[in-house]
Amino acid sequence: MNGRLKTLLFALALVAASFAVYHATLWNSFVYDDAEQVLRNRWITDIRYLKDIFTSHTFAFAESNYQAISYRPLFMAFYMAEYAVFGLEPWGWHLVNVILHSANAVISFFLIRRLFRAEEKGASFAAFAGALIFTVLPAGSEAVAWVGCVPELLYTFLCLVSFYVYAGEGRAYGFVASALIYFIAVFTKETAIIFPFFLYVYDSLREGWAPGLSRVKRYVPFAFAALAYIGIKSALLGHIAAPVRIHTDLKGADFLVNAPYLFAEYLKALVFPVEIYPLQPFSPVSVGGAGFIVSIAVIVALAAFFVTFRKRFDRLSLLALAIFVVPLLPALYAPAISRTPFAERYLYFPSVGFALFIALVFQKAAARQKALLIVALAVVSSFYSVWSYKKSLNWRDDRALWGESLKGSPENYLALHSLGYLDFKEGRDAEAIERLSKALDLNLKSPHPDPTMVLLTRKVLANAYQRHGLMDRATAEYEEVLKLEPEDPVAGFNLGTIYESMGRVNDAIELYEKALYFAKRPELLREVILRLGEGYARTGRVAEALAVYERGAEAFPGDPEFLKRAGALMRR
Repeated sequence: MNGRLKTLLFALALVAASFAVYHATLWNSFVYDDAEQVLRNRWITDIRYLKDIFTSHTFAFAESNYQAISYRPLFMAFYMAEYAVFGLEPWGWHLVNVILHSANAVISFFLIRRLFRAEEKGASFAAFAGALIFTVLPAGSEAVAWVGCVPELLYTFLCLVSFYVYAGEGRAYGFVASALIYFIAVFTKETAIIFPFFLYVYDSLREGWAPGLSRVKRYVPFAFAALAYIGIKSALLGHIAAPVRIHTDLKGADFLVNAPYLFAEYLKALVFPVEIYPLQPFSPVSVGGAGFIVSIAVIVALAAFFVTFRKRFDRLSLLALAIFVVPLLPALYAPAISRTPFAERYLYFPSVGFALFIALVFQKAAARQKALLIVALAVVSSFYSVWSYKKSLNWRDDRALWGESLKGSPENYLALHSLGYLDFKEGRDAEAIERLSKALDLNLKSPHPDPTMVLLTRKVLANAYQRHGLMDRATAEYEEVLKLEPEDPVAGFNLGTIYESMGRVNDAIELYEKALYFAKRPELLREVILRLGEGYARTGRVAEALAVYERGAEAFPGDPEFLKRAGALMRR
């Protein structure tokens, strides 16, 4: 068969496999963080926000007080382009994810074949085998099925293209072009900044580990690109990496102990993803625990295996190992910055290393056992395809996602909270109260309570109690919320309405006054002003009531309610 035709057929097969596995995601909804990143993201709705996107941290658009950790303007600009084309139709956003995954599968094929050098016997088929496994690997399902994982897909694509260009003819303009693509990649996700390390490993396997002057010159454009990104991020955000700690009761040594355990879990999820559930809260292991001991044994065995494979078969296995391990390193510290530190999306780029290793196996054994390998590839890829398809359905909506998450542990307070919140939004207060109460109790009794989730659960639980008519319980929860967050205007306002219904008008006024100071949302501000004015009027503080109604008329021009109430008050 003609070489170009064979290449085209391999590429089309990868695209077909991608759509076969993930076509059902086109019927998925926006889930989890998509509600804030997409549905409530004003930045993506108008091109005039481009300036904000490129001069602020990634989540500066949100009402929540996100810390300025990441700077990914091109990812947000990409969202803007998706919004311009598809609006808020989920199918379009999911289609883009599947297309990006297909593109990553195809560029993986071309890159692996180039690393082998296309003229080597069996290179094309071996590269196809590795790329096919990457395409259908269950570890990639989260990244493809969840709209919020676009940064993973984008930075992977750009890094692979940069690598492909770099590994080409070896001309100076190729190295510069590769560096420019790399420079774009770091603005989609900061993890891309480690990419030049792979180039160093690749060069060292061919030319030796001590780089000469000519090699150093190749790396100069990449150094400039990395330093430029760091400089821009530091200038805009005031730091290179913000010191964020979700689990403040854990020490640095605790994170160090748990890094091997997390790594072993990622390895298991990559190869044999049995009982891997999304969004599991952090449950640390101890030095003497079985989880830590087993993980150390797994890491030692993996290192020994790759050393043996490298010596007996191919030096590129070291590059495969580097591509798998290095991008995972930031995720191994994730317990410090995430309440769900294990996430399969972090395996997306590392899966390329696994694909390269699979391709190496096929290349070395193809001459003697090609028929057997083809059968093995068909069986494994079919198994992985079915598994990936099923896993992609876990992301079809929030209830499916959190239901699957709860299967991982009946004590998953995060899943219980999220399901309870969905019940509350759907008006099922009794079910909401049951789940939220259990989530709060499990969180408070856990060895490492999550204070942020304690606060969030109390807020929703208080609302559910109030709407369900359980005012004593609602009062107790709102009071707890205000102990934890005295400036919360919603909790203050809601508790004020309860106090007012109890006849505690002065206590209600005190809460309304504080809510007035901190309220930002127009609909809340309007209600606070009306309630506060009414409270002033009931307690004979007419001048203060008129002043607050006047403030309302200025804040909401055209709204007749403020002038109406002020007029009624003046006619008394």
